[in-house]
Amino acid sequence: MSNYHISKDQKGWKAMKAGGEKASARATTKAEIQERAKALAENSGGGEVREHASRDGSVHKRGQIIDSDTHGKPDPRSSKG
Repeated sequence: MSNYHISKDQKGWKAMKAGGEKASARATTKAEIQERAKALAENSGGGEVREHASRDGSVHKRGQIIDSDTHGKPDPRSSKG
């Protein structure tokens, strides 16, 4: 299980494994990196994909987590029991 963080730098969009020092994936668009990070989390057995703000805005500060989704784990609400 691995968590991934999406952010933007001077080279474009990147997905980094939590605790990692290098980008696990890079893309030119936000939509592309979201799909790549989702696949990385699913292939690792499930995990969170957290998106960080790419710039300061009226609501968010640069680097602040603005979205988080779980991928690759079964939905516990759909279990029988």
